[in-house]
Amino acid sequence: MLKGKALLNKTFFNRALTNKLLLSIAVTILISCNVHAADSRAEKSTTLNSSAAAEADITAQPIQKSVLDERDEMVDKSTDNPFSLSQHKLNYILPFTYVSDPNTLDSDGLNTQNVDHVEAKYQISVKFPIYQAKLNTSGLYLGFTAVSFWQAYNKEVSKPFRETNYEPELFYSWRSDFSFAGFKFNQVRLGLNHQSNGQSGLRSRSWNRLYASAMFSDDDSYYYLKLWYRFKESEKEDPFDQVGDDNPDITHFMGYGELGYGTKLGAFNITALVRNNLKSNDNKGSIELNLSYPINERYDILLQYFNGYGDSLIDYNRHQKRIGLGIQLKFL
Repeated sequence: MLKGKALLNKTFFNRALTNKLLLSIAVTILISCNVHAADSRAEKSTTLNSSAAAEADITAQPIQKSVLDERDEMVDKSTDNPFSLSQHKLNYILPFTYVSDPNTLDSDGLNTQNVDHVEAKYQISVKFPIYQAKLNTSGLYLGFTAVSFWQAYNKEVSKPFRETNYEPELFYSWRSDFSFAGFKFNQVRLGLNHQSNGQSGLRSRSWNRLYASAMFSDDDSYYYLKLWYRFKESEKEDPFDQVGDDNPDITHFMGYGELGYGTKLGAFNITALVRNNLKSNDNKGSIELNLSYPINERYDILLQYFNGYGDSLIDYNRHQKRIGLGIQLKFL
């Protein structure tokens, strides 16, 4: 009896020992599997991170700095704001300008005897999007520019506006961050442009154009090229006809395109705009120079000089020299 009981106890002991041994082996295997899995995940993560880093090293390129970066950032914010308009061209007022040979044709009461050579000039130029791409500010825009020449100090003839030019345009703008050889290619535009002085008869001046332009820059300068094609109009049988071409030779004086340049020189900003008909036998063209210095974060003092043809539409075929001083909204 005692022998059987001892045998039974020994059997239970062996089973318990066996179970403990199996449990220990199972725990060891489970821990080993977990460690192996963790090592595999760590190795895989390290491999993926190494691959991502290698890919980043291959694809990453230094971002080209541009003198227009700050301006583009501010314009983007303005464009995203549905309650604001953004600058298109320069916006300024020149209370005092001196012009060499002001044309009196476009204003009643003015003649060569009473016209002032000192007058005010101002330009307002804005744009807003009609359609925008989702990822950037590329899209379809409507722009408008008005420039006026005001005989503000001519008391003899009640201070008239000698000439005002209106320039609505519709254009598509492609924005880009592409860089090459140290230059950033900022944008390309394709658009339709109408410019007129809003007059009729002998005073009327207008033209319609299809244009393409490109702007690129580096860290301290920007460069601008604009080419246009003028839509032809029918010839007038009589100068007083309401229908027909008011200025058939306008491209002879204002050319088929313009070149622009802007740079920073310390705190000063310098911009230039050049037009030319590219004819060797009867060369015509113009140059406009703008020198500005900041007053504060919003406004600059502006000194402007113009020499050539096309100072205004009424003067498109009349050589002018003009110099003026005033204030502009910050552009660079």
